Amino acid sequence: MLNEFINIITKASLPLPGLEITILLVSLTLCLVFRLNRTGLFIAYLFTYRWGWIVFAENSQSFLATYLLFGSVVGILTVAGLLKSPDS
Repeated sequence: MLNEFINIITKASLPLPGLEITILLVSLTLCLVFRLNRTGLFIAYLFTYRWGWIVFAENSQSFLATYLLFGSVVGILTVAGLLKSPDS
C-alpha cells in the first residue's frame, strides 16, 4: 500500500488552471496585507485540498476515502482553531 501511494505521488501530473493560481495568490496577498494570517492559511488549505482531491480522484477508491477522512479531520481542526481567540 505504501509503495502504491509513493508511486501515485511521484507519477502524478496535476494541471492547475492559471485562474485558480491567480485567485490563490491574490487572496493570500490580501490576507497578508490585512494581517488575516489564519484566514490565509485556511484559504491555502482549501486550494491545496482541492488539488490533492484531483490527484487522488483518478486512483484507487481506498486512497480517495483516506484522503477524504484525514482532510475532513484537518479541516474541522482548522475551523476550530480559527474560532479560538488568539489571546487564549
